[in-house]
Amino acid sequence: MYLGAHVSSSGGIENAIKNGEKYQINTIQMMPTAPMRWATKPILDEEIEKFVNELGNSNVKKILIHGIYLTNLAREDKQLFHLGKMGLVIYLDFAERVAKEIEKKKIDSEILGICFHPGSQKELPYEESIERVSKGIQWVLDEVKGKQKLLIETTAGTGTNLGRSFEELKKMRDGVKDKERVGFVVDTQHTYAAGYDWVNDLETVISQIEKTLGLKNVKSIHLNDSKMDCGSNKDRHADLGEGKLGEETIRKILKHPKLKKVPFILETPALKASATMEREIERLKELAK
Repeated sequence: MYLGAHVSSSGGIENAIKNGEKYQINTIQMMPTAPMRWATKPILDEEIEKFVNELGNSNVKKILIHGIYLTNLAREDKQLFHLGKMGLVIYLDFAERVAKEIEKKKIDSEILGICFHPGSQKELPYEESIERVSKGIQWVLDEVKGKQKLLIETTAGTGTNLGRSFEELKKMRDGVKDKERVGFVVDTQHTYAAGYDWVNDLETVISQIEKTLGLKNVKSIHLNDSKMDCGSNKDRHADLGEGKLGEETIRKILKHPKLKKVPFILETPALKASATMEREIERLKELAK
């Protein structure tokens, strides 16, 4: 079973692996650059070498790379649209280069892909906004050849944010030529806030994921409890068992037979401090037993 959390790469990207080891998890999510700054320069070879060397000496098996928070592929503004695409190019290039080194050094680990928020509908009509996201994804894939994937994340649907339904995410993928390089990350809090009732209708939610997105295309689940009610469209994470989903539902999600191969990654408020992060990861492991 693959259980993990978002970890810091502050001070050097190899520190993300060190933090995975510190908290004794086999799965991590990390950002190779600052989350609120445009990524415009490729990651240096020497940084990748340090990262892969650290990985080779660790128990980390799955790595999800999260894109910067500024990305909005639905923008009509040419500069912002381009900056969003280039940030994904930098990250996808990083993933490809790391994956090649992993293969070369025969390390038993895997890069899951680049997770990113599709953006929000600002200047363009709804259908054109969806098409704009698909066009942006294809452009990035054309720029960075290889096998690594771009993974569209579900959103809570706050305001004009796109990605509130599985059907919306499917539309984005359907508009891409290289569909085999596009997958998804499902966030339990976002989807609950978007109206998918994990608490009272778990089997239906999983069935909808299976039929609309395809379970093979879901590369990770962000396992977060919710401070907000189902259908609230508000993105507010809670620590495991302390929100509207609760321990029983979290436990059912972790143990569902159709999700047993999907890596689970925490993004809960407890991760902000080392002591509470350690307790949260232990709680995750207990719920998964």
